Amino acid sequence: MAKCTGSNTFHPSIDLFDETLREGSERAPISASIADKCQLASAITAAGIRTLVVGMFPDVPHNIDLLGALLDEQERGSLPPATRFVVISHLGPRMDETLNALDALGRDLSRVWVLAIHAVSDQQIEHLYPTIREKDTSGRPFDRAAWEAHTDAERKAANLVWYREQLDALRPVGALGGFIAGLIDAFRAEPGHVRDAVRIVQDSGIDEIRLIDTAGTCTPRQAQDFLGGLVTDFPRIRFYGHFHDDFGMATANAVTGLGVGLCGADVSVGGFANRAGHPAMAEVVMALCRLHDIRLPGFRTEHLYGLSRLVEETYGLLEDPAKAVTGVVTHAVQSGIRTELLNRAPRIFDNLDPADVGSREIRMFGVRSGRDGLLRILREHAAELADTGIEATPEATDRLYDKLVAEWQERSDGARTRLLTTISAYRQALDDAFFTEDAVIDWVRTSDRSTGRQK
Repeated sequence: MAKCTGSNTFHPSIDLFDETLREGSERAPISASIADKCQLASAITAAGIRTLVVGMFPDVPHNIDLLGALLDEQERGSLPPATRFVVISHLGPRMDETLNALDALGRDLSRVWVLAIHAVSDQQIEHLYPTIREKDTSGRPFDRAAWEAHTDAERKAANLVWYREQLDALRPVGALGGFIAGLIDAFRAEPGHVRDAVRIVQDSGIDEIRLIDTAGTCTPRQAQDFLGGLVTDFPRIRFYGHFHDDFGMATANAVTGLGVGLCGADVSVGGFANRAGHPAMAEVVMALCRLHDIRLPGFRTEHLYGLSRLVEETYGLLEDPAKAVTGVVTHAVQSGIRTELLNRAPRIFDNLDPADVGSREIRMFGVRSGRDGLLRILREHAAELADTGIEATPEATDRLYDKLVAEWQERSDGARTRLLTTISAYRQALDDAFFTEDAVIDWVRTSDRSTGRQK
């Protein structure tokens, strides 16, 4: 059942779309193989994710091959039979190519959906739309000069006419699961134009719409008011949100949108995606669970910490060590008054039990601990120290404290040297991994174009 919290009404069956294989991979400095991605997909679905976004079609052969491999894994039982796969395509000629590529797979496509994306903001309509169009509806070359001479209102009107034509012309491919409409840059678009596009989608018979926050400009207030209005006014449509974290609000937007009735939101492990990323899967799942008492059926939250470590190894990207929920030092606390209070009330400072996400609490001596912190450590571990002759007393603490501080400082100095060396090497490795356009041109200039080999 939907859980109501204040003004929030959550959909009874929230479906989080995972973007780790697609946008997470686009952010990675290293190339993950199809086998690597299949292993990642298996781990993500084992945690409880039901929908995987595979990638853009049709001009990225890797994505076509990846879909085939994922379908193989599903047939072999490595992925749950209910997992659905989403491929993304622009409308127009690219959609025809996408459907042909899917047809050529010669596979059961009943678990595959095509996300048909279309621009709705003024800037996207002016600049992206003509790139996608290529030819107008009569087959003549698209007149860019005439397009640029139009007013915004004229361009929006033409945009909607073409959109209706393209959706009406979509053809089924085998047992394809269906189509999802994706509205690009919906949160910088004129709201009335977005609503006009939603009506066209509804008229076409498509019942799922993904509203895309292309530049990460959506705010929680906009998510609540704009999305809540659409959910209320178009009850036959299942709405989903695709948010970016350019201003640090992706998770808040996702949870707020879900709270006004979105059927799902796009997430990724660690939040990795283009630019600043997506809502992190762990943040959304645990915010739903701990803040709104929404537990996704079959989701294994204890897998979340391990998923983050697997993505780090697969993509060569490190999460913020203090990342919410899954950071490697997020649940670390220095010995002192905090640890004494934690013994009495474990959730007094941290509302998450680290074990619930597969992590652990780390108690450590540090700069804030002081003599009192050492005494607390001795008292908490008195049984373990019984055979040493050391008693948990202020006098014993005084005898040990200066030596302990010297030991801690020596360990800290050693760790600093190793960490700074590692950080420097990691940054250099990232820089070396960026195969920039300038580097591509340098490679082309020195390569044998007929064989692709270096001269």
